[in-house]
Amino acid sequence: MLGRFRKRKCQQRCGRESAEGRGVCCAHPLSDFAQDANVMVISNRDRKTLEMGLFTGAFVTVLKNRPRDANMLVATGESRYIIDKEAAAKIQVR
Repeated sequence: MLGRFRKRKCQQRCGRESAEGRGVCCAHPLSDFAQDANVMVISNRDRKTLEMGLFTGAFVTVLKNRPRDANMLVATGESRYIIDKEAAAKIQVR
C-alpha cells in the first residue's frame, strides 16, 4: 500500500521529486532547456514576454539556446522571438 504513494522522479530527469507524488514534473526556468525542447509555460513573471504570447498554458519550442549567448530563440504558435536569458529565467515551464 505504501508503494502507491511513492514520489516519482521528474520527467525531465532533473533528479527532483514531484511535490504531489503524481508524476507531475516540477517547474524549470525556460533558460535551462536546450535546442528542440518542447515545453509548456506554467508561470511567467516577465511582462514583456507575457505580451508576446508566452502566457500560462502556451506551448513553446526552443529553437536556439547556446551556453555563451546572452539571448535564446523560441517559437510559440506561428511566431518566433529572441528573448534574453534573464527574462527566460523568469518563465517557469515543464
